[in-house]
Amino acid sequence: MHTTSASAFEAGLELGALHGLPIDRAVVRKDGSNLIVHLAPAPVVLRIATFTGEIRTDPLPWLEREVALVSHLAAVGASVMPPSDIIPPGPHVVGGWAMSAWRYVEHRPDLVPDTAASLAALDDLHAALRSYDHDLPLLNPTGDDLERALRFGLAHGVFDEARVDAVRHRRDELAAAVLSTTLDRQALHGDAFPRNSLVARDGRIVWIDFEDCCSGPLLWDLATLIRQGSPDPAVRSRVAERYGAEALETAIELRQVQLDVWNVLHDARRSGTLGSQP
Repeated sequence: MHTTSASAFEAGLELGALHGLPIDRAVVRKDGSNLIVHLAPAPVVLRIATFTGEIRTDPLPWLEREVALVSHLAAVGASVMPPSDIIPPGPHVVGGWAMSAWRYVEHRPDLVPDTAASLAALDDLHAALRSYDHDLPLLNPTGDDLERALRFGLAHGVFDEARVDAVRHRRDELAAAVLSTTLDRQALHGDAFPRNSLVARDGRIVWIDFEDCCSGPLLWDLATLIRQGSPDPAVRSRVAERYGAEALETAIELRQVQLDVWNVLHDARRSGTLGSQP
């Protein structure tokens, strides 16, 4: 566990204790953009906004959108990790840390779905997402969220003004091209790559981590999947047939612009240049 995430872990334990959970085997599942804590033996998983919270300053709108959207998806039978039914899903703020609570899904932690299986699962998810009629920010991972990441990097000396201006210019060009390619608009996962899913014990692909949910063309989620899934030319060809090869490559490049910024920030965090505290 990243040393500066220790207080977030303690805050998660405090939330569990407040709700009377037996948490004697609580375990950190992941310490990255967020701290993921399983309050074992209770079937409750907390996502605590650590590094994302620092960058976004107020992560509650992201968590609120996620809980609302996934509550709807669970209600319509989509294959998602549902909000907790043991404690309120939140979001909660404990000790300055914003967090949400989810129902633990028994899964195979050693398995990551291949891109073909993920594409089929994503098509099913998109079908369920079409029924969500609440407003979501348009392509938020490349909009307000990316702006916050750029400003954070600039304030910490990770980026200079020239780099930030170049990223913004290229982002704006690519986003305009993606939005002009297709008129389809609907709710999206926003960060739909295979490691944001689980393989349940029964073999189902279960989608998780909807905090980047947004509205926009399906092409955004599909480009994200292809950019960060296992290499599969057949999947790439199928998506290119839907939208055109040029449109797909443009969307993949837009995803890469976003990834490049966050990867630099994560590298700075891992090197000790940045911390993560409320």
